[in-house]
Formats: sequence, C-alpha cells, structure tokens
Amino acid sequence: MVILLLSASYIAITLNIQGFIGMMPLVQAEFTISGAQAGLYTSFYFMSATVIAIFAGRIVDRIGTRRGLVIGGAIVGAMMLLHALSPVYFVILLLAFVTGIGFSLITPSVSKGVMENVSSRRRAGAMGVAHGIGGSGALFGTALMPYFGQLYGWRTVLVVGGAFGLVVALVILRVYRRVAVAEPDPGATRASGAAGGSSLKQDLKELLKNRPLLVTCLLGSVFGIALSSISSHMALFLHQDLAYTPALAGLGVSAFHLGGVFGQPSWGLINDKVLGGRRHLGLLLLAGFSAALVFLVAGVATEGTLGFAAMLAISLTLGFCVMGMPSLFLTTISELSPAEHTGVATGIAVIFIRVGVVTAAPLFGLLSDLTGDYTLSWFALGTVLVLISLTVIALMRRYRI
Repeated sequence: MVILLLSASYIAITLNIQGFIGMMPLVQAEFTISGAQAGLYTSFYFMSATVIAIFAGRIVDRIGTRRGLVIGGAIVGAMMLLHALSPVYFVILLLAFVTGIGFSLITPSVSKGVMENVSSRRRAGAMGVAHGIGGSGALFGTALMPYFGQLYGWRTVLVVGGAFGLVVALVILRVYRRVAVAEPDPGATRASGAAGGSSLKQDLKELLKNRPLLVTCLLGSVFGIALSSISSHMALFLHQDLAYTPALAGLGVSAFHLGGVFGQPSWGLINDKVLGGRRHLGLLLLAGFSAALVFLVAGVATEGTLGFAAMLAISLTLGFCVMGMPSLFLTTISELSPAEHTGVATGIAVIFIRVGVVTAAPLFGLLSDLTGDYTLSWFALGTVLVLISLTVIALMRRYRI
C-alpha cells in the first residue's frame, strides 16, 4: 500500500507536467512561440528544482516522507491551476519555476519512502514499481490531455489536472501514516540531527568525498539530458517534422511514457535477478541502448518513411530504456550514501540530472529552429549520450568502481 501512495504522488506530478508539455503544440499556436522558447518551459521547471535540490533533500530528511509528499504535491497542483489563468507565456515560465520547487520535494520523499519500507533484496524492484506506476501519470497525461485540449482548450484541461493533484496530496495527508512500515518521527529526526551537530555543510563535505557516488551522479546526467530533450520536443517533432495532428503527436509522447511505466520495474528486476545487483552495469547498458535508439530516430524516423505504428514502437522502446533509468539510478545513489543522508545524497544526484534538463531542452529546440527540422538535434543528442557514457567508464576504471 505504501508503494501505491508513493506512486500516487508521482502520478499527480507527471500527469500535469508531461500532459502540459504534450499540449505544447496548442500552447505554441496560442502564444506564437518558437521551438527554443517551448523548450524553455522544461528549463524553467527544472531550474528551481536544480537550485534547491540539496536543500529539498535536507528538508525531507528532517520533515519526513509524508510531509514532503503532501507539500510538494500541493504546490504542483496549485501551480497548474494558475497555469490555466496565465495571460502570456512568460507568466507560465515563472509558474514553471515555482512548480519545480514542489517537484524537488517529491523525488527525495519517494526515494526515502522506499528505503524506509523495503528490504535491500527487493529495493531496486520496489523503486522501479514506485517510479514506474508513477510514470503512468505521464502516460495518461500525454495521451488524453492533448486530445481533450483540442476539444475543450488546454486551459480547461489544466484546471482538472491541478484539482486532481490537490486531491492526491490530501489523500496522502490522511492515509500515509497509517500504512507506512517505518517513518521516523520528524521531531525526533530534528533532535537527533541537532544532538549530533551535523550541518548541511558537513553532510555535503562527507558525501562529496564519495567518488563512486559522484561518478554515478555523472552517469545520471544521461537521463536528464535524454528525458528533457525527448519529452519536451517529441510532440513538436511528430507534429512539425512528420505532420501528425496534435492528438496523434500526444499519443506518440504517451508511448514514450508507457515504455517508462514498464521499463522502470523491469530494469529494477533485471538488475536484482539477472545482473546480480551490479547497479553500474545496468545503468551503462541503459545509457548505451538509449543512445542507439536516439540515433535510430535520427537516421530513420526523420525521413518520414515510417508509418505511425512503427513510430509508436520506436517511441515505446525509447521510453523503456530512457525512462527505465531513474529508479535504478536513485537506488544506486541511496545505497552509496549513509541512511541518514539519503535525502541530501538524492539532492546532489538530481542536480546532475537537472543541469542536463535545464540546458538540453532549449538547445535541442534551438538546433531545430536553426536547421528547419529535428534531424541534427537527434544526432547531437545521441553523440552527447555516448560521450558521457565513455567518460563514466574511464572514471570507473581509474577509481576501480
């Protein structure tokens, strides 16, 4: 039950954020913005999430999983309602910045919840289930919101999505404490921290000496760069380059997220059962598969010779690999850090992810604006993923990780 509640928080977040991005062709038409400007939404959203990531992890370590989920979910739900009222695109970018603050509380809260409630033998699989089920929010958001956005307007759809987010936060507030196996009392956690004299600066100093942790964080940037580029621009790519309607383009994005729904628990189980818990090997395999699929899109799909069903299959497989990465990544980060520093360690890790998110999405769009289509964007993305993976392999050999 606790895994379902952890997943519910992700469902509410991803349904709203990815659903809105899936409706970007409609937003772009209303505000007459370019591809680079459209990519700025993801950048603003993750910009705040990046700046406060470590502090958010520290906050979750102190206030506990339940409060982190409730506060983060309520912020995102409220911001979506304000999105629907925005008169200009710049206001939406500012609201995206605030939305990222709420999201920053969700990620360490879910990771901490899994670490508190699941044994180490089943942890990667459980983390995959929590994040995988949560990814179904993006699936439904990108499949349904563009469709209903065409019928009733994207603003009306966002009102419904924001209200759903607030309801989920209320349910977690009322139910989580009854089903959690082990959640330390926030007051006791604060007292313990004060007694031990541990400060954020001391925690960071200790964690930054952890070379396996930092190398793993660098590998996590693969996920941030790929996720932001693909999720921010897939709908526009399918609509502009391949001439699909906004509704069909939304289905293409939903296929990407559907792959993630199956990918996260699958790769967690594969790592636990097949790879013998070798986390870094699993992450490198995912990075390699993701790069290969990106090059496939660049070389085949952009020629427009594939049917929609084939394009859906490629998008699904791409999501299975790219979106299959975060749960395994966060499990690895949690296991490489002391239990009392899980939140802060997660904060450090997501900085690497979100720096990639903030920079990649607008650059991916800018290349499209400069060249007239997304072909060069896809090739550039694949090249970056390969270079990061090779760098990580070299560092692992150097430090014998």
